Amino acid sequence: MLRGDRIVLREFRRGDLEPIQRWVNNENITRYLSFPLFPQTAEQTAEFLDRHLHQRGAPNEGIFVIALKDDPNLEYIGAVGLHNIDYRNRHCELGIVIGREDLLGKGIGREAIQLVLDFAFNFLNMHKVNLRVFEYNERGRRCYLKCGFKEEGRIREQRFYDGRYWDEIIMGITRDEFRRSCNPARCGGNAGV
Repeated sequence: MLRGDRIVLREFRRGDLEPIQRWVNNENITRYLSFPLFPQTAEQTAEFLDRHLHQRGAPNEGIFVIALKDDPNLEYIGAVGLHNIDYRNRHCELGIVIGREDLLGKGIGREAIQLVLDFAFNFLNMHKVNLRVFEYNERGRRCYLKCGFKEEGRIREQRFYDGRYWDEIIMGITRDEFRRSCNPARCGGNAGV
């Protein structure tokens, strides 16, 4: 379990099924995700959860549940993960979702990203973490910039949404950039060394 000021990043639990099912079909949440998400049945959500409970996911990914630290049950409010982990070249891709609309824009995503970046760079020994964000996700893009990510390129007109085509923005942060931009008290013991 990784602990921040207001959140913890923990393992998946059987009780996460209902909170996941509440957001997985909410277009206000899923429109920002980089993969196409079709309406999902409770059974499909249960299969997803079962894969993570029994570690049957890909060996090159790791996903944490985001929970509020002051919640005694540490209920699922979202997830943050590292995908396509390349241990040889030491890079991976970050993905995050906050599944409760009432918690969007409260800094929870930023804290979760800082915790998982600290884990990626100081525990997994990654050199670089990448991500993809659609240009209409202005709140997400601002968050990534505040976390130290830099825009590296665009795939033009990659997503059709709300009546027009939008660019997909590719962003990245290196270990050195993270250490320079991170407050050690907020980002873990080794950050900033």
